[in-house]
Amino acid sequence: MTENTFERTAEFYRALANPVRLQIIQMLLDGELCQCEIHPSIRVSQSTVSSYLTQLVKSGILVSRKEGQKRLYKIANKKIPRLIKLVNEIVSTE
Repeated sequence: MTENTFERTAEFYRALANPVRLQIIQMLLDGELCQCEIHPSIRVSQSTVSSYLTQLVKSGILVSRKEGQKRLYKIANKKIPRLIKLVNEIVSTE
């Protein structure tokens, strides 16, 4: 692995290392959502949700697109839901 790959990998893991960001990802496993649909379900400020979404896009976990006045977010890679499911299985096993 190159140094750049290690940096990108670390950024990916950092993005996952927050319970609220994981909650956002979990919500998006069911499909694309607007920030206006994500924010009411999460108990943090709208600016914090926006910041977290930006970080998830920057890390490559999410992608976004603009539709009119709305910004829609979805999982960037079809392997990410499998990763989340696997991690959930690991941590819920005792």
